[in-house]
Amino acid sequence: MRSMSIAILIGLLLAAKPAAAQTSRTANDGFGQNPFEISNDPFQVEPARPEVESGIPLSLDEGTTLNPKFFEGVRDNTLGLQYEDRRAYFGGLQLAASLPFEFLTTVAKDLQELRRSQVPRYKQRNPEDFPAFVDLFQNPDVYRGQAVTMRGHFRRLVSYDPGENPFGIERVYEGWLFTQDSQTNAAVFVFLEKPEGLPVGGDITEDVEVTGYFLKMYGYDAQDTTRRAPLIVGNTVQWRPRPPFNPSPRIPMAVYVVVGGLTLLIVWAIWWNQYVERMKRRAISRNYDVYPPGESLPPDSVEPQDS
Repeated sequence: MRSMSIAILIGLLLAAKPAAAQTSRTANDGFGQNPFEISNDPFQVEPARPEVESGIPLSLDEGTTLNPKFFEGVRDNTLGLQYEDRRAYFGGLQLAASLPFEFLTTVAKDLQELRRSQVPRYKQRNPEDFPAFVDLFQNPDVYRGQAVTMRGHFRRLVSYDPGENPFGIERVYEGWLFTQDSQTNAAVFVFLEKPEGLPVGGDITEDVEVTGYFLKMYGYDAQDTTRRAPLIVGNTVQWRPRPPFNPSPRIPMAVYVVVGGLTLLIVWAIWWNQYVERMKRRAISRNYDVYPPGESLPPDSVEPQDS
């Protein structure tokens, strides 16, 4: 009887072990492997799960903000993007692409004005000097899912395939943005449409203005330490190309010689003309028939002396 009980117990344990192993594999799918890490390489992303394609509306307020439900499970300061970031990431890109750019910039401006009215140290600032990077960096929860605008310059811009996604997005651009108030810290802006002529590369300096939805503080390995950057997604950027550098054409030496010679000739001609005129006046002054010399008369106050 005892041996039969032991056999039954062993059989139950063996039957339960594969199920437990399957549950563990399912729970760990996409975890701990940085499947959504932003890098130079294309995203390594698992096939889309049902919840990504569940038909959740992208926005509950006509595009003013990204649907808060997309941020369930999103955590700041993770090294790279996590699987839980997928819905907010692709949803933000798709929502920005479906809205007029002017609408998104207006919404971002309204939020900036609200922050200026709420934060005493910003009230006296000129709207153009609002420290958008600093305020977002210090208050990420305030900006989560909100539209923001930043101005600065791209120091790096790369492009890659983001992998399978519910919206069929095949190509994204990732720009590393530095603003006046960010100092050596960067913001990461991912977008869909690149202006024609905007160069792609790892060592560029291009003036841009970006507007998109803030997702999270994104952790990345820098040369000196691990840092974090605001991650913003949008549709496109406003690029301000710098005027091309046109150096002055080199003037041949012969031109300098000719110009110098003509200058000396003109100076000599002026001097010679003045010299001739002086000689003429001097010759006339010696001809007493034409120009008699004046008399040297004594002053009236001097009386004649007797001889």
